[in-house]
Amino acid sequence: MPLQHRHATVMNADVAGYTRLIWNDASRTVELLLTCQAQIGRLVAEFGGRIVDFTGDNLLAEFPSESSGLRCAFAVQHALADFNRHRVQSEQLRLRIGLHSGRLLTDGERLFGTTVNLAARLQNAAPAGGVLVSNTFVERAGRTDMFVPGGHQRFKHILGPIWLLTYTY
Repeated sequence: MPLQHRHATVMNADVAGYTRLIWNDASRTVELLLTCQAQIGRLVAEFGGRIVDFTGDNLLAEFPSESSGLRCAFAVQHALADFNRHRVQSEQLRLRIGLHSGRLLTDGERLFGTTVNLAARLQNAAPAGGVLVSNTFVERAGRTDMFVPGGHQRFKHILGPIWLLTYTY
């Protein structure tokens, strides 16, 4: 099958401090993670997206538009805040989410390209409980009022600096 091209929004997320949580209590951490993954899967579907991959504590999801990906990211952070509300610190799961949109290369269900890579880099730089996006993403989504400017940052293997905007729930 030849590679396909399309425009989409990519959400990359992982659990902040996951290695520490696993080290302290692997069984309980995985139980909590699986509960959260089921809820996140429902939210991704609710906002018109699809789960591309759930590996360990990492999530890769695709959405048809910036607004659907952004609304899902906010819903996920809100749901996790509710999930954590009555848990002791050692059982709280907090996600770091990166969102980016642009052209993708696809091979069946798999995604490739700079859009995927930048979403992963944004996720790595996001604060726990936060959503990190580029100014380009925010302009496309039309929701500049919801984010706090985070300055310019350079990312490994990404040409040019990226102007960052952060939303923390």
